[in-house]
Formats: sequence, structure tokens, C-alpha cells
Amino acid sequence: MFELTPEDIAAARAEGEGEVVALLLGAAGLPVKAPKQRTASATPAPDPVHIAHSGAWPTGASRPAPVPAPSGPQVDAALTDYRRWLVADRPHASTKCPCPGCTPGGTT
Repeated sequence: MFELTPEDIAAARAEGEGEVVALLLGAAGLPVKAPKQRTASATPAPDPVHIAHSGAWPTGASRPAPVPAPSGPQVDAALTDYRRWLVADRPHASTKCPCPGCTPGGTT
């Protein structure tokens, strides 16, 4: 065990973070182990089918079609159903909705 001086710490900091750790471990009388060396990761083979476009749709895909606006009778039926539900003091309701926006392939 030896005494650390501010000059020793400043010199170790100038050499890098690993040197500071080694200096402190040596000052505490603990063995200093060499860090494991990192190995270069293998780069994956390029995919000839898919071209990387950050933020783009996958190759062969397109954006979903917009949800069609509900028809007038659908809006009136939904409003009537909602008013009945309010008047009945908000009982437990079914979670099935037949509109195409909520249920793909629902009734139109």
C-alpha cells in the first residue's frame, strides 16, 4: 500500500479511466487484473432482398388504407345507442363494435 498524491491521480486521469482504477486498486493493495479484450463483432451478410431505409415501410409493404368515414345511419345508430346507455345509468356495455374502424371486416 502506498500514498496517493494529487499528481498521481492527475497523471492516471490523463492516461485514461482504466489507469485510475488500476491506481486505486494498487493503492488499496488489491490485485489489478487486465481487462478482457473486446473482440470485433462479425458483421452480418448483407440481405440482397431488403434494402435498409430508416423509417421506411418494409420492402413489398404499403401503408394501411385509411379508415372510411362512417355513414349517416351508422352515426345515428351509435348516437342513439349511446343515449340509451346514458339514460340507463351507464350499465356494463359490450366491447364489440361493428364499425370498420374498430373491427376489420365489420359491417358497413
